[in-house]
Amino acid sequence: MKLVDLSHPLIHGQQTFPSDPKLSIVPHGTTRTLKYNITQIVIGSHQGTHLDAMYHFLDDGKTIDQMPLEWFYGPAHVLRIPKEAGEEIGPEDFRPYEHLLVPEAKIIYETGWHRRFGQDIFFEQFPSLTQDAARYLAGRGIRMLGMDTPTPGNDWYEVHHILLGKEIVIVESLANLDQVPDQFTFMGFPLLLKGRDGSPIRAVAQIPG
Repeated sequence: MKLVDLSHPLIHGQQTFPSDPKLSIVPHGTTRTLKYNITQIVIGSHQGTHLDAMYHFLDDGKTIDQMPLEWFYGPAHVLRIPKEAGEEIGPEDFRPYEHLLVPEAKIIYETGWHRRFGQDIFFEQFPSLTQDAARYLAGRGIRMLGMDTPTPGNDWYEVHHILLGKEIVIVESLANLDQVPDQFTFMGFPLLLKGRDGSPIRAVAQIPG
């Protein structure tokens, strides 16, 4: 068995969406001051590699602690959909994979954008899932949609409502998707944040052999 990390590292001061809390990771105490090392972390619930609960956009939607653990673990398929900055991801990009888009499926798409993490362009010109594509995927009844972009699309309000309204777990900012096969076991458990809207995760691919 091989494990591949699908998470971007969390580093003090790294990028966030303009309206999100800024990430702060600073020493609180050291072996000299407190006799042990301890760190103070201030972080938004959607920092780095993370997942969205339904409550992120729907006041009556499931919060992190209400979502079954099975939603965060299981067989996943990676769809290779290479895109450049600002390009759209439409229904036609998913139709070749229609046989994989079945109820309860965990689907991840790789555009190649994960290689831009840490650059200013990452949050500004990412490939964008269209509303039509979101409706198409929601209609297929999949359980999870992961991606290597920081959010599904430029129409983020509408797209989140379409996907989360069907209780599709959204996993954003996945890394290293070019290092995994098209099928593997996905693991990406959130912190047990009671009543909250999302959480950073340590996403991992488990590969046989």
